[in-house]
Amino acid sequence: MLNLSDRRNCFYWQTDRNLSPEDYARYFLNRQAVSNDVLVTILRHGITGLRDTAKIEIITPDENVLKGNVNIVRKIHIDDKPFIARFHPQGIINGYFHAEKLALQKAKEHGVPVPEVVDIHQATQPTDMDFMLMTVSEGQTLSIALQNKAANEAVILKECGRVMGQIHEISVDGYGSFDNDKAKHEKLVGLHNSYHDFIHAGLDENLSRLTHFNILSQDEKQDISSIFSEMDFEPQGKPCLIHNDFADWNLLTDNLRVTAVLDWDECHAGDPIADLACWSTFFPKQRYASFLEGYKSQKALPLDYEERFHFYRLRYSVSKMALRAKRRLVDDCASLNELIRNGTLALAEERAWFKSLNKPKAINPQSSQCR
Repeated sequence: MLNLSDRRNCFYWQTDRNLSPEDYARYFLNRQAVSNDVLVTILRHGITGLRDTAKIEIITPDENVLKGNVNIVRKIHIDDKPFIARFHPQGIINGYFHAEKLALQKAKEHGVPVPEVVDIHQATQPTDMDFMLMTVSEGQTLSIALQNKAANEAVILKECGRVMGQIHEISVDGYGSFDNDKAKHEKLVGLHNSYHDFIHAGLDENLSRLTHFNILSQDEKQDISSIFSEMDFEPQGKPCLIHNDFADWNLLTDNLRVTAVLDWDECHAGDPIADLACWSTFFPKQRYASFLEGYKSQKALPLDYEERFHFYRLRYSVSKMALRAKRRLVDDCASLNELIRNGTLALAEERAWFKSLNKPKAINPQSSQCR
């Protein structure tokens, strides 16, 4: 089995996992083709948190659960009671479900709307599958609600920003991706000793990949490398819980409120401004003002917010473009090429922003608002 559970050298797991383009196509592009019979068999043999289950039924997947690039998500009924199951593809050991469970527990304790984890199963052979069984949350995926014009976008974006700020009030230990082995023993601890180490994980390889695929020139690569060698940011005090994939397709809504925050597969311990920067890479710029207004109603921004925001936005842009460049080798579709065009523009915008500072200065800020 392909073991992808070690995240020590990963900034963004989807980018830095040790997968060839062919591996990506084999395990992830065709993951939805697995039959219901296979999923039922795996559930029946793997469920431990629900005893004496007599009937397991897989519900036909709809547009609310067919999102993302990693997991197989299905609505299921166990003895006529509804649940959500998230499976990793066969042949893959991912090893983050225990960390996700603890992150969800911390979020729930702080009043953030999240589902509850009922069971976790780890695969032991190639025909088995890792899975997480969760309760069902009310609401519709925000991306679908907005597509159907069911929600007032400005209002719900403010609410989304407020909920992200609520998550950032949760203190955690360590930095970067969480140690899943420790999470099995109820300890949510980042794998790194500093946020610097997490930010730089995979950076050199990502930049080399972008030059290899002619997305960056050697001079542009050097410009970006210089920014990350001359600038540095650390959260003051304890780092915060970062969702790291706070996108419309991972949020449920009743068209006024966020009713659930889903898919914590990329969560980590770090600087809250990184989460804002990550969010900004998903959507057009005009959406960000409403989102940030809602965020600030819950949590104040640090004095050096702007420098932090662009620093992290550049790091996410590099990482996402490195992923897209490799993925295009086996998935050269129109939507991916559009993402690559947008990402190329984002890289150019961030390089231009840093050039406008004349020369990056080493920064050791003391104003992060983590609590």
